[in-house]
This record gives sequence, C-alpha cells and structure tokens, in this order.
Amino acid sequence: MKQSFQVLKARRICFRRWCNKSYGIFNSLKVLIKVCVISAAYSILALPISLQAQIDTVTVNKSVEIEEIIISSPQAASTYSALTRAVLVITSDEFTDLPVNSLNDLLGNIASIDIRQRGEHGVQADLMIRGGTFDQVLILLNGVNISDPQTGHHNLNIPIDIESIDRIEILQGPGSRVYGPGAFSGAINIITHTNPKSLVKVGIRAGNFGLIKSDASLGLNSLKNKFFIATSSAKSDGYTKNTDFYTHNLFGYGKINLGKGYLSLQTGYQSKAFGAQGFYSPKFPEQFEQTSTFISSASYNYKWGKVDITPSIYFRKHNDRFELFRYNSPEWYNGHNYHSTSVMGARVEAINLNKVGRTRIGADVKYEGIYSNVLGELLLNPIPISNTDKSYTHGAFRKMAGMFAEHTLYLNRFTISFGGQFTLSNAFSHHQNYGVDAAYSINRAISISASANNTIRYPNFTDLYYNGPTNIGNPKLKPERADNYELAMKYRANLCSANLILYNRIGNQVIDWVKNTEDEKWTTINHTRLNTKGFETNVKFDFTNTNTILLNTTASYSFMHTDKESGKLQSFYALDYLKHKLTTNITFKIFKSFRGSLTAAWQSRAGTYTQYTSNEEKVYEPFTIMDASISYKAQNFTAFIDINNLFNKHYTDLGNIPQPGAWVSIGVKCQIEPKESIWNQFNFK
Repeated sequence: MKQSFQVLKARRICFRRWCNKSYGIFNSLKVLIKVCVISAAYSILALPISLQAQIDTVTVNKSVEIEEIIISSPQAASTYSALTRAVLVITSDEFTDLPVNSLNDLLGNIASIDIRQRGEHGVQADLMIRGGTFDQVLILLNGVNISDPQTGHHNLNIPIDIESIDRIEILQGPGSRVYGPGAFSGAINIITHTNPKSLVKVGIRAGNFGLIKSDASLGLNSLKNKFFIATSSAKSDGYTKNTDFYTHNLFGYGKINLGKGYLSLQTGYQSKAFGAQGFYSPKFPEQFEQTSTFISSASYNYKWGKVDITPSIYFRKHNDRFELFRYNSPEWYNGHNYHSTSVMGARVEAINLNKVGRTRIGADVKYEGIYSNVLGELLLNPIPISNTDKSYTHGAFRKMAGMFAEHTLYLNRFTISFGGQFTLSNAFSHHQNYGVDAAYSINRAISISASANNTIRYPNFTDLYYNGPTNIGNPKLKPERADNYELAMKYRANLCSANLILYNRIGNQVIDWVKNTEDEKWTTINHTRLNTKGFETNVKFDFTNTNTILLNTTASYSFMHTDKESGKLQSFYALDYLKHKLTTNITFKIFKSFRGSLTAAWQSRAGTYTQYTSNEEKVYEPFTIMDASISYKAQNFTAFIDINNLFNKHYTDLGNIPQPGAWVSIGVKCQIEPKESIWNQFNFK
C-alpha cells in the first residue's frame, strides 16, 4: 500500500507506511510536508530488530521503506542510516511486557551485546559490543555524549529508570567518523520520553531480598511545548553478603517552541551506593562504592535557508568514593579512593538536504578533567574534599577539538555514505577517522550493504594512572585503533523480518589489563594486535495485528572469534569475550487482559579467570538463564509479576562474582490523564 506525499518545491517521494511518532519520518525530514493522499495510517515499530528504511531522501524521487530509526539526536536529522549500517532499535512498546527491571536487563537480551553485571537492578554493569571492552562503547542520552572519562565502569550511571525510556538506538560497529574518539566498537543512544503524552504515571515494585522500587513521572504536552519529569528510587538488602544497594534518580526534559526553532533542555541527577562484594578485586572482597552523577545539556534547532542547524552545549559531573575495605581496614591501607570528573563541551551540526543527497558537517570542542587522591599527576595545591578530612592530591586534564563532514548519495537502488573526522588533542596529538557505507536494494524485501570504517579510542584516566594493591596504571599508553569491515543482508516480509551481518575488526594497540601468571598485579598495555571476526543473525515474527494467541517472537544469535597476540599474558578484559550468545523471547495472550512473556539467553564465554580461593585458572562455564513475566492490563492500570532466573541457576558472568538465584518481584503501575485545559498554560508565545 502506498501513500503519496508532495514535498516542498514539488519534489515527490512515495511512502509505504505511516509512523505517527515524534521520531518518525515527518519529524526527521525537517521540511514542510503537504499530504496529498492518505489511504491508511499505522505505526511500524515492533520488537528489537535491525530496522530499515530511507529517511534522508527528501529531494529524491523514489519509493522507500519507512522502517528505520537511527543513532541520532532528537534535535537533528540522522547520523547513521540503517540502510547501510547495522542499527538496532528497541522501543518502549516492545519491552513493556518483558521481564526486565533495568536498562542492563534490557540490553542483556540482545545477542550482540555483552552485559557483565556485578550487581542486579542497575547497580553496576559493564557494557560491551562485538567483543570490545566496556571502555569502547559510546553512551549517549538524547543524543548527548555522557560517557565517563575516568572508567567505563561508570558509563551506565545514568539518572533515569527504565520507565523513562522511550526507545534505545544501538549502532553495532564503529562511529568515530561522526562522534570522534570513543565509539570504538559501537554506540548506544538512550532516548527518553521527549514527546510525552499528557499524563501522570506512578509505579511500585517489591520482591525478595528486601527489594523495593518506585517511580513517578509527569508528562506535559501542549500544542507548542513539551515537558517530561521523572523520579525513581530502588533499594535492596542484597542477595548475598555485602550486595545491598540504594539508587535515587531525578530527570527532567523540556522542548520549548521559540518560533523559528525550538530549544531542548535536559538535566538529571543520580545518587547510588552499594556493597561491592569482590567487584574489582577478589583478593579484598568486602568493597563499597558510592557515586553521584549530574548531567545537563541545551540545544537549539533552527532553519537557516535550506540548512538545518543545531548548536548545543553539555556538562557532566561524576563523583565516586570507592572503599577497598568496607569494614575493618588494615593498617597499611591508605584510605578510600575519591574521584571527581568533569566533562563540558559544545557542538554544532549543520545538515543540508539537496538534489544530490544529504550533506552533514559539524564541529565540537570538549574538556575532560579529574581530581582524585590517586589518579593523575601530583597537584601543587591539594583541594579539600567536601564532608571529609581528605583532599584531592592528584589531577589530570585534557582538551580536544574535532571537525567532521559526511555526505550521503542516493542513486536509484544504491545508497552511498562517506565521510571523516579530524580530531586534535593536547594529550594525544591529532588523528583522523574516515569511512564509507554502501547499500543496494534488490527489491522491496531484500537489501545488501557493506561498510569500511576506521576508529580510535583514547585511554581513560584509570588506564593511565590507577595504582593500587592489585593494579598498576601506565601513563605512556597510546590511543587504540581499529579498521572495521561489515557485510549485511536484510529481509522483510509482512509478518517476518531477518538479517545476517558479518564483520571483521582489526585492532591495533588495543588497551587491556594484563599480567604474567607469576605476577601479583595487573598493568595496562597496548596489545600489538587483536583481530575480532564474527557474525550476527536474528529473525522476528510479529503477529500483533492478527487474531492469534502469539503476539510476537524473536530469536538472535551471535558468534565471535578473536585472534590475539598476547603471548602468555593473562587478560582481564579484552580477551574475555562472548564466543556464543543465543537469545529468544516470546510474548503471548493468556486470557482476555492477561499477557505472558518468556525470555531465554544462552552464552558461552572465551577466556579464563583465576579462582581466588584456590588460585586455579578456571574456564567460564556456559549457562542458560530464563526469565518470565505475567501481567494484567486495564485501561489505566497494570499489575505484574516478574521472575528473573526462573530456574534458580547458579552461574558466574564475571570471575569470582556469583550472580543471584531466582528473584521474584510483583508490582503495579497506574496513570492519570488530567483535563486538556491544564496543558494550555504551557503554550509560550
């Protein structure tokens, strides 16, 4: 079925589907659309799959599939086209019924993503894509880079609950040619409810191990302005010794219409504390950590002639107190570690949609700094630490600036995108990233694509400077590099979609913590070479619009193999990858308003770890975890029961850190939609 739409200047483009979403086709075109014929309208998003369409062809006469969402800022047009790259999208409609309690749980259901949790319910986890380390993934919140320069362990300290997430966009593969150093093995953009419904939502959940979670949010959606405010809290006594935690989140987002453009604002704060039993060193297991995160950003999107321009500024502050000994510190212990990192920057992007495709250019500047009592160079004047008798005695600071350009060509069935970025840093000199993506549509159901990109990542402050009882940093580290190649085929029919992706990442100077068998301490080095090959495939059946009991089902599989040049060195991270991962989920109707959901994940990890109690080298045992959920939904009310680790499986996802057994929780959610007259007060002139 087709709908024809006539675009500004009589340019014509035909669409097969309609998406009434803020991130849909009309929002991304950034031009006036005149609707000529509408035969039918419906939403196109379903379960987590690689979505495919053409959203950049404003001035091109061709028919395209509107089934693509991309790694992008909500203020600007797309950064990556899923027609030519492996981009995965998960929407809130898809994961609402799944038995997931946090962002970590949700991402763990994706075959290409490796989530190594140290603590449940979002306490602490490391996120990896395609065998990369947790420092090699770029994290964005509503298009703003919020990655932590101290360590990737803090990248998921994000001041939002899963109830605040509208969708997640996952770039599987490098993104340095647009985002600069950091998007080494992938990028994840978490999008909150930037176009919320006008309503009030509250929810509460309780479970074993003393779990209590609550959340509340307010959406204001007037004709011109949109606001979203959310808060959440969670606490537990812990599933074993020293695994108790509490978390508090507060987040706000606003989009204000200013006539010629709109201003987008966001700010958030998170406070978290948890018992970190063996998290970073099994030799001294009774650890404790407390963190706080503050983020804020502002951007203004406006039209200047035929060019869409978005300048933005952003700020991130993160404080971390780490206690190697929560109880009874020995005399030789020098005291707790205190770290305070600051990131601030500015970015501007300009996009021109023209007769020969789309041109995108931009520039950014960024400052990263840390004050610490252990990380960095010795300060001449120590800085007192608030509410303690300690001082920051060390610090490190760096600046970087970059410029990028990208152009996308549309040539009948072909789409070609190419570009590059130049980055200048006072700490690591200058570097270039570049690449090309190409796709060919065989027919409406099948397309093939290929890409070649290089990427880079700068060492973080922990890599460079951390010295402790079991670790030695290396201030002479160099940036790690990689050349990436990808080939993909995608298929889509009415009820079924599938894809197959093959990739090869040739890494040079890859950073990792390593040691010889006889050594007591880990140290950071640049590996000479780390070559990662693999493939991913998934298939999805969507029966949502049919009368069957089954609503939808997906299955995905990922395989990786790494050739390493590390000799007899033991690796703590880079060589500890998921060799196999298989995930499935199914959602179905039970009776009237009752629904059920099952998810299962099987994984087999390469690498070994040293068992602390026996000092023996152990291989990671494969395991399968199954989760289940049952929910009852009325118009404004939902009741549910989730069971994570349904069969009480005992397993180790990260060496020497046992994961919890069966964790049962029950809860309710409700929402209220106030009268329309209330929102009219927020229509600023």
